[in-house]
Amino acid sequence: MVDVDVLVVGAGPAGAVSAWHAKQAAPGLDVVLLERDRAVGSPVRCAEGVGDAGLREFANPDGADWAARKITKVIFQAPDDTEVVVAERGVGWVLDRTRFDAHLAAEAAAAGAQVLVGAEATGMSHNGLEDDRWHVRVKERGQDTEYRARVVIGADGVETMVGRWAGLDTRVPARDMESCAQYVLQGIECDPDAIYLQFSEAIAPGGYAWIFPKAVGVANVGLGLVALKTDGRNAHQYLDAWVGRRFPAAARTGYTVGGVIVHTTIKKTYADGVMVAGDAAHMINPLSGGGITNAMKAGRLAGKTAAAAICAGDTSERRLAAYHHAWMELLGEDHLKYYRIKQALESVDDEFFNKLARTVNKIPQEKRSIGRIFAHALIRHPQLIPVAARFFV
Repeated sequence: MVDVDVLVVGAGPAGAVSAWHAKQAAPGLDVVLLERDRAVGSPVRCAEGVGDAGLREFANPDGADWAARKITKVIFQAPDDTEVVVAERGVGWVLDRTRFDAHLAAEAAAAGAQVLVGAEATGMSHNGLEDDRWHVRVKERGQDTEYRARVVIGADGVETMVGRWAGLDTRVPARDMESCAQYVLQGIECDPDAIYLQFSEAIAPGGYAWIFPKAVGVANVGLGLVALKTDGRNAHQYLDAWVGRRFPAAARTGYTVGGVIVHTTIKKTYADGVMVAGDAAHMINPLSGGGITNAMKAGRLAGKTAAAAICAGDTSERRLAAYHHAWMELLGEDHLKYYRIKQALESVDDEFFNKLARTVNKIPQEKRSIGRIFAHALIRHPQLIPVAARFFV
């Protein structure tokens, strides 16, 4: 049995930042970061896009080898392929997640955390009054080890087991789980400084399709959809149809599938000696499906909360509830508003998006902003007004 202070399960952005900040907040603590795969950051299961401001809270992308492409504009595409260009300063970046996740794990290691790859948590139990620590079974290189931890941070993604083992309700309604499929395409024509987002019930029912460039002529091209709204085809089949129409001559050099939760944060992200962070706690923007920055911010809160609780000698759920409250104040309440907007947008059809795109294109591009686009949407679709009122008031 190995005794540790903080055991973090999952070395994605949420987990790596949790370990990093727990160790940084209390250097004397024993912090261990587990990654079940053989390498941190692999395989990649996302489109790799992230906003500039949120990223810079944790890492400087300028000149970094993990920053594949700087993005300076967003191009929305209507179902009929009408393009609406929205130029913004410092929109964001497309990352090389394999290198980026490894960079965050290296920061955790540099702070003094122990990083273990090929180490999978296989079970977790609590002995109650006899022992206030969690016992976590880990399989590493074919060997079984048991860790006894004062605090366990579950950052083990959408399929989180830590949350379930701790008795937290991590269920997701079927309507709020998107199935995603993505290719890495080479030899395509697109603006290498822009991300493309296309909304259409025919292309990606209940979600959207995207093009995220990684270099000139190279991009992550994928889509996410809600299975309940499809015609029976899966995400892979929808993607093949869209790519076949848009980029029939492109070379497909990579492929990945996964799930994205477009729900709100689970009602309770903590228990005695346990916190869950990032995708494991549904800390994803339900409107965009973006989760990298959210995961890092949640990880920072979890790491600091764990360190403070251990130093105070109190790892009870009453103490760790501060983590949940801090998250809800930081981003969780906003996600509730985004979720309501997402629900309202489910009532609009492809023809609405086509008409909206043509209307918005009458606005001079230099004056075109997300706010103006949303204002036009309200004028053309009055049922969105009550949602907007709740959002802005």
